Amino acid sequence: MLTYSDVMTTDFGKLSAAADMWKSMAGEFEKVEKRYRDSVQKVTLGDVWQGESADAASLNFAATRYEYQAAQTQAKATAALLRNAHDQFVELKKQLETGRADAIKAGMKVSEQGNVAFDYERATEGERNALRHDPDYAASVRASEQSWAEYIKSCVKAVNDADNDLQKDLETVVKDSGGAKNDGTVGGFNGNAENVATADDKQKQGRLELASLAMRNDETIDDYLQRLQREVVEKGTGSKRLADLFAGVQNGTITAGAFAAAIIGTGGSSWKLFQYLKEGKDITAAGTTVTNAVNIRLAGAAPGSLLGKLPPGLVRVFTGSDEAAQFGTYLRNGSWIVPKATEANLVRVAQTGGLANAASAAGWLRGAGVVGGVATTAYGVANLATYNTDMIKADPSKFASDVTGTAFSASMTALTVAPNPVTAGLAIGTGVAYAGALVWDNHEAIGKGLETAGDWAGDKASDIGDGIADGAKKLGGALNPFD
Repeated sequence: MLTYSDVMTTDFGKLSAAADMWKSMAGEFEKVEKRYRDSVQKVTLGDVWQGESADAASLNFAATRYEYQAAQTQAKATAALLRNAHDQFVELKKQLETGRADAIKAGMKVSEQGNVAFDYERATEGERNALRHDPDYAASVRASEQSWAEYIKSCVKAVNDADNDLQKDLETVVKDSGGAKNDGTVGGFNGNAENVATADDKQKQGRLELASLAMRNDETIDDYLQRLQREVVEKGTGSKRLADLFAGVQNGTITAGAFAAAIIGTGGSSWKLFQYLKEGKDITAAGTTVTNAVNIRLAGAAPGSLLGKLPPGLVRVFTGSDEAAQFGTYLRNGSWIVPKATEANLVRVAQTGGLANAASAAGWLRGAGVVGGVATTAYGVANLATYNTDMIKADPSKFASDVTGTAFSASMTALTVAPNPVTAGLAIGTGVAYAGALVWDNHEAIGKGLETAGDWAGDKASDIGDGIADGAKKLGGALNPFD
């Protein structure tokens, strides 16, 4: 197992030098093969020597020449393996060096053995005081130490894995795998060695990418996906600043969208519950406001009007069938309630009329909402499963927003499937909690945004820098199909 010190102190340039020597060796084997062809094998190719001895010599001489050719192939393949290994090791070492520099920038110190610890000597007096008296801050420092330590270890492991791959390839490339018809020896040179080098060449870039794209132990699925998107922009454009800007805008947009969804969902559910309690109106499923309006207008459309000309069956494929919704009829306060498509409990419809009628009652629009809600809730549960105790302690506000967000998604899905006072009440409660958690989680960013809004507004395009300008140009070229 390679160590941090091994990676940081090894001169990988020797691999490049060795690759040059193996390539040169292939050239020397080619010279020998040509001399053998023109001076020895040539004797058996004419009409002067004939008979059984000539036939036997011809086979042996052809086999010998084949080995000279196979030696060239093996030498070239070995050179390619060493060249690929050199390029890969250099890149992976660069990732480790960058990780070390980033860790130091984040307030850590990294020893010659690769051990990571908080740099108390560079800490301010306020930070030292917080470490002594603020348990949450101390926990966040320990979590940061662990995070950077794991990342440094993952970078070292990537080099070790590449080293093991190189060893396997070098062991494989020298094994005689049986070549052309003239391969008359067992255990000679490998005439198919180029296959090993070709496979390694194809895997090289993949190994480099996977080494940097591996999910870290301190990341949730959300964190992981956001980091991947940021790195894709940085690598695609060559601009770190553009990637930072992209990540900031994206995170702000997603957060604002989530906050708006929580407020709108809470407000809509509150209004539906209010109408139910005060006016006795049935609660409609989440996301069916437009559907309800279309169905009402379609039912009252005058003959010859635009809506009247539309095939009712086609419209109900999207908005839901009131006829199918009748399978959800239920008894309330001694009276039978016949729901419309937007009011029907899909579970009750399925139990009475089967899944086909439940799908018909839902319609495409509501059905898409159910599928999307289930997927979003499942993603939220999977994301929560990636948290551990240290991560929760390090960032409780983020954990709270993820928990309440998943609960809100689940309650809105339940309201979409089975609209009733209970699911509406759950949507209201979880929506309020989610909106509050989002504000708590982003209160610092909100404050900083207000402070720096004037500076951002006053910036000129030229002040953004050549890095972003060039990066944006590259990104635009990549997205433009006519470029």
